[in-house]
Order: sequence, then structure tokens, then C-alpha cells
Amino acid sequence: MNPEPLTSTEAIAQPDFKHIQPAVEMPTQANEPLSPAQMTCNLAGAKAFAGDYNNDPHAPILVAFGGGGLHMCRLRGTYDLDRMAAENTPQMLRSIRRLPSKDSKDPSLEWDDLTFQFGTRSFLYADEHRLFGYAASPEEAESLVRNFSNRYEKPKKTEITGGIFNLIQFESDHIRTKEVVLGAQTILTPENFSLHYGEGSLEWHQKFLLKITARNSGLSIFEGRPGTGKTFYLRHLMGELKDSHRFYFIPTSSMNILSKPEFIGFWSDQHQQHSDRKFVVILEDSDVALMTRGTDNREQVSAILNLTDGMLADFLNLQIICTINCSASEIDSALLRPGRLLSHRVFNRLNHRDALRLAQSLGKTLPQARDFSLAEVFADEQPSEVRSRGPVGFAQ
Repeated sequence: MNPEPLTSTEAIAQPDFKHIQPAVEMPTQANEPLSPAQMTCNLAGAKAFAGDYNNDPHAPILVAFGGGGLHMCRLRGTYDLDRMAAENTPQMLRSIRRLPSKDSKDPSLEWDDLTFQFGTRSFLYADEHRLFGYAASPEEAESLVRNFSNRYEKPKKTEITGGIFNLIQFESDHIRTKEVVLGAQTILTPENFSLHYGEGSLEWHQKFLLKITARNSGLSIFEGRPGTGKTFYLRHLMGELKDSHRFYFIPTSSMNILSKPEFIGFWSDQHQQHSDRKFVVILEDSDVALMTRGTDNREQVSAILNLTDGMLADFLNLQIICTINCSASEIDSALLRPGRLLSHRVFNRLNHRDALRLAQSLGKTLPQARDFSLAEVFADEQPSEVRSRGPVGFAQ
């Protein structure tokens, strides 16, 4: 596996001799030197190792190099200290080992820090995540680090995950993101997709993938009552497009961020950092932001119009997906204009036949012959009365 890129070789500062002080204050002649018995040397200020270890200055390195050239090279990774110690025991100069507590479930010993000496002026320090090489030349220091990295770096665990989205937060005039990784179970197989969303849903999904991949900007509206699978579908979509798209989620409480001046600068920075991806913004339960413009939502509707069409859309290149619980008839008509609106789909309840097929695949039984939402099929308890909302799957 490829190790993390090596940082530039760094020269270590020479000892700060201002720390050399008389052990006992006593009068001396102007030109009379102090004897060794009258002197102490505080090596902590010399920083022979990384700054974290000033309280443990590893004096042998300073002793070995003295006033000569001393060069350090460092590399980050994840390293097998147990094997490192076992295979280099004769060269192990210093170490810190952690003993398990009496209540620990793991009785094994663990190494915290290891220092090896491979020659008069050749040292290597290691902890679980860092290697430091010390030598008389930058090339020798780098060689030490690369050699140990190749031999003792632990292989990275390949964990299968679902999609990833970035939660957008606005705090004190600053926009930041928090990455959220979804589980692998959020990606549906084609068979399970049809079970969850009914006949014809998989064909619609494939067409939507082509649209959202071909376009850089546009608006998609997913309509449906709570529990009909809009969010469940978005999780699946994030998983299918995780290698080509970056998804951003704006909570309902932060919807006013759309009209903030900082919003444009934020997207410009994101595009510079992730120039190889297409961007998709998720606005969940965004009924208010999409409804016919009024005094309470005028800025939000205008912001979505500007972000999904026109010159600002050409600059920002954002796909926006909104989920709503209201009817499309209540949406501002400007948002539904052809060219801006990429897709509008209705997530309906499953009829009894399709709900029964899904329930049987989950090992569940349905209490009565009627239509069901996805949430009701998955729930352990069913509501006593549910109103039907029409045919299966997505509206065409």
C-alpha cells in the first residue's frame, strides 16, 4: 500500500545553551570557567524530538550528534509496534510500554513509544501513528523512515459503506460541514429497490440517474406524505453516486443560509477543493421554501430560483433536490418552469399487493388488506386507520 506522502526533511535546531545554568549560585572570577560539578544542563529546551516530548528529551540523540549536523524526517501512518519491537530488540534503546489494568478485558501488553539506534548517529523513534528518523544527512533520515514504513505500516481496513453526505452548519457568520457516513445497508439491490417502491420504480430511477449525472444544475422535487420513502431513496442515491457526486444536507432550521452572502464564497471554495465532483444539495421538508412567494419565504424562494437557473447557477453548478409533504399545486410556479425543473416525482403508498410482497421479504405479516407506506410496513405496530393516496410507486 502507498504510505502517506512524506513531508519535507526538517533540520532540528541545535541545543539552546541559554538553558545551561549554574547548579549553585556562587561568586566567580570574570574569566574563571565553571567546573562540571558546578553546572547542570536543561535539555528540555533543545527539542531533540517532537515538541510533544519536551519533558522527555531523549538525551542520547543530543549526546551522539553534539554540535554536528542533525536532520529529522517524519512520516504519518498506522504502525505495528509489537512486530517492530520483536524484530529489532537488539537495537531498541528506549521504550514505553503500557500494562493492562486489573479490570481490562484485553490482557495483552501494548507499546506506546519505541526508540531504536542503528549506528553511532542513526536513530528512529516510533509511536502508533508516527515515525521520526534522525541521521547525519537528510537522505539517511528519509531512508530510515521509508524502510520502517514499508516494513511495519498496518494495512488499511477496507470497510464497505454506503453513501456520504456533508451536513452544512452556519455558526457565527462561518459555514462549515460535518461529514456523515451511511451504512452499506442503505444501498438497495435492484430487486429490493422494486420491492420498496413498486412496479416501474427501478426504470424511473435509472432515467433519473442519467439526468442528474448529465446536468450540472437544476431542481428536483420529491413529493409525498411522511413515511413514503423519500429520505430512504435519497440515502440510496447517495450510495450509488458516491464516487462521482458530493452531497450536502441543509437542515430545515438552517434554510435561511440560502440567501446568505457567505453561501456563494463557500461553494466557490468547495469547488476548488473537489473539482472532480458534481454537487447535490438536499433540502428536506422544504415546503415553506418552495411555496408561492410571500412575506415569510420570499428570500428563500428567490435564492432557490437563482441557484438553479441563470448566471449564478452557471457559476455554482449545484443540483438541488427538495422533498415536500405538500401538493405540487402549492409550489411557486417559477420553480416548475421547464429547463429549471429537472424532475418532479410523487412517492405514493404501496397498494396491498406490493406491500404484502415487501412484508413477506422482511418476514413480517400485514394486519389487513389495504395500502401501506414504507414506514408502516417496517414498523412493528400498525396504526388503526390510514388514508389511501393512490397508485403504487412514483408518479409519471
